Amino acid sequence: MDLQDSLFAAADSGSYPSHVLSWGLGADSTAILLRWLHEPASRDFALDDLLVITAHTGDEYPSTLRDSEEVVLPALRAHGVRLVQVGRNRRNTTAAGDGITVFSDTSAPERLYANDGYALSDEHLGSATLPQLASRRCSARAKGAALDPVIARLTAGLPYRHYLGFETGEIRRAQRDSAYNTAVRQGVYPLLVWDWSRTDVLSYLRSVTGREWQKSACYQCPFQFSSKAGFAAAMERYRREPESGARALYLEAVSVCFNPKQGLLSAGRLIDAVRAAELTEVLQLFETRIAANEHGLYEVRRVAQARSGGTPLIARCVRQLGRGSATDLGAALLQQAGDIVTGADGITRVIRRHRGTEVPWAEHFYVVAPSSAVADKARAGFEAMFASVTRPDLTLI
Repeated sequence: MDLQDSLFAAADSGSYPSHVLSWGLGADSTAILLRWLHEPASRDFALDDLLVITAHTGDEYPSTLRDSEEVVLPALRAHGVRLVQVGRNRRNTTAAGDGITVFSDTSAPERLYANDGYALSDEHLGSATLPQLASRRCSARAKGAALDPVIARLTAGLPYRHYLGFETGEIRRAQRDSAYNTAVRQGVYPLLVWDWSRTDVLSYLRSVTGREWQKSACYQCPFQFSSKAGFAAAMERYRREPESGARALYLEAVSVCFNPKQGLLSAGRLIDAVRAAELTEVLQLFETRIAANEHGLYEVRRVAQARSGGTPLIARCVRQLGRGSATDLGAALLQQAGDIVTGADGITRVIRRHRGTEVPWAEHFYVVAPSSAVADKARAGFEAMFASVTRPDLTLI
């Protein structure tokens, strides 16, 4: 049901939650929730006043979903705690809730609707891009943008506490979140109140669930590779959950066709790391996915212009010229006009205009990608930008 058409239980009953927990399925928020259920003295409110809400990205690791369904959902049912599950049904959403779906609103949840909406990977694949380590834009789009309108609707403009799972190693994140407090919304961070570190969280979950709780993350999230320990943990997780690793490699492979400078690691490509780790099953599943997919032949143009602040403005135009098998499109690629170049990444491109080394620059090439799902797209004003670099003598009206 779309948010705009949903009839929530709160509206029917006239009762609105004054305590809202954002449950991200990971260790921190799960520890808060389970402690509240098992130790009533750890909270100062009744469970009838609690709303647990989660936003699905569509790309969560299966082990996290399994543990959440097997451990947390039965506990919510046993205590009659209300769980609302939301997510996007298209790329763009609005503050009013357009583009957001409420998958479930119940105090007796039986399953997680983790794969029922528009996934982050759908967005990445459609635009041939990857999540960036420099920002948490993915989280803001897939989680924050989906949660905020629903919470606003369910609390009906009345004051509420918004609980988030920031532990002692994340004080700065809690400080940033507190800047969003209003007369209605008050951010509260139970783990900081309890002085719990990540170690404390994992120890508690181990004691009450008997499980080593896994980190919640999208399988393609670059943040999981951002530290030496995180990188090692991610490689081991791919070893245990090879399909997740193969899906991450596939997204990287598609994006690299359109931009050789892209990759899921801050330095280098994920596929090189997977090969070095000898994750044979991941590579086999990845190659099977590549072979099974319909391919696309694309024209790609990109332009960079200087702007104030030092960071250039870069725009791209993508146009699909055909779709079919890799063999047929490979032959069609070689019929395009330009220089045939096979890069260090092993990808053959026919280049009509080579990228410059200084701004302004423009590039123009053709490439075959292992996906026919990349959408035609151009930034507004792209043609004028491209012409200003490639034809500087042209007067544009």
